Amino acid sequence: MIHKTLVASAKAVDEAEGIVEAYVNTMGIPDADGDIVEMTAFDKSIRDNLPIPVLSGHDQGRLVGKVIFAQPEAVEGDEWRLYTRMQMNMETESGRDAYSNVAGDFIREWSVGFNIPQDSDVAHEGTDVSNVLRRITNLDWVEVSTVIRGASPSTATIGAKASSGDTDIKAAIPSHLTATVEDSWDGGLMRTRIKGGAGILRAAHAWYDTEGDPESKASYKFLHHHVGKNGKVGAANIRALTSGINNLNNRGASIPETDRRGVYNHLARHLKESGRKPSELRSADIPDNSKPYPNFHACRMREPSEFDTFRTGMDTVGDRSIEVLYGRDKDTGDWGIASYRMPVDEWTEAEAKAFCEEHDGIKFEPATGSEESDSVTDDAASDTATTAALDTARRSSRLQRNKLRLMRAINTRSKL
Repeated sequence: MIHKTLVASAKAVDEAEGIVEAYVNTMGIPDADGDIVEMTAFDKSIRDNLPIPVLSGHDQGRLVGKVIFAQPEAVEGDEWRLYTRMQMNMETESGRDAYSNVAGDFIREWSVGFNIPQDSDVAHEGTDVSNVLRRITNLDWVEVSTVIRGASPSTATIGAKASSGDTDIKAAIPSHLTATVEDSWDGGLMRTRIKGGAGILRAAHAWYDTEGDPESKASYKFLHHHVGKNGKVGAANIRALTSGINNLNNRGASIPETDRRGVYNHLARHLKESGRKPSELRSADIPDNSKPYPNFHACRMREPSEFDTFRTGMDTVGDRSIEVLYGRDKDTGDWGIASYRMPVDEWTEAEAKAFCEEHDGIKFEPATGSEESDSVTDDAASDTATTAALDTARRSSRLQRNKLRLMRAINTRSKL
């Protein structure tokens, strides 16, 4: 069996029964053995082999815990690390000792044990014996161990903390250490850039559909990491994190109620580690005082409190019109999309909701279908823009919408 090791620094978050988070292997760069483990090499084992045994010193007679979650995470350049969440067996003395040694920083390195399934899973690079590298593209992950010294660089114990009593892998993806940035955010663009499989998708999102295809983007929600043009996952975006929590509180994403807390914990941890205080998770019994439109499906993109003024425009998606409410950011002065409105005579509720989810909207409201006036206040703009300005914008939007419909009708007749 092959062993690869990383240096660790332990941190005890809560002195209770043992959940340990650690980076246990580095991928994409050469290790002390002259090997490069590809970032996707662990993917099949993560899908098929969890839970992975946790041993002490690679001794199969000293089982101390199990890996309950793992995913590759981008660091910088070509370097990736294998993030794991482990549960030490606190029912045994060896499990308690292992937890104590990690939490107390007495043991600071981790080592993974794996086999190479077939010769084609390894490629050799270089011609000189002194500089030849072995590139491992696929492996059979057997175990992970606490060790004194190993081969893989830059491992780290992220934290040792108490179990909540529910350690099974859930649809809410466990949080992880990451850099954060406060840049503009385009969730649709970031989603199109994702090119990897389950490992990449898990690294970028906070929730996945356990009944969906783990290799499909459609199975994941709450995207909050920047994705480079090369498809690599980078830092978490502050605006995406904040919008994600607003989405949870407004119940804008169709995820099970039981998953909301886990997703919140993931997003909130990133905000806390960036020095920000996240909004509290709203209880299910708090009423939602939104005012949906009678003839438009609405998709809120950001909270109204983030803007100081608004304007409305028209656009088309395919051959369908869509009304766009723009807001000016209070802090930066930049204009961004506050919400979309989709007319019911051109968009079904399912189509509008799918569009909203695809563009990472924080709240979707189907049209009420009642005969109320179009002068109903836009919840995305209330308290921040005058009624007169909004009425003017709506009249302008209706005129543009009617022009679009008229042009389509003329074009259709001209083709007959």
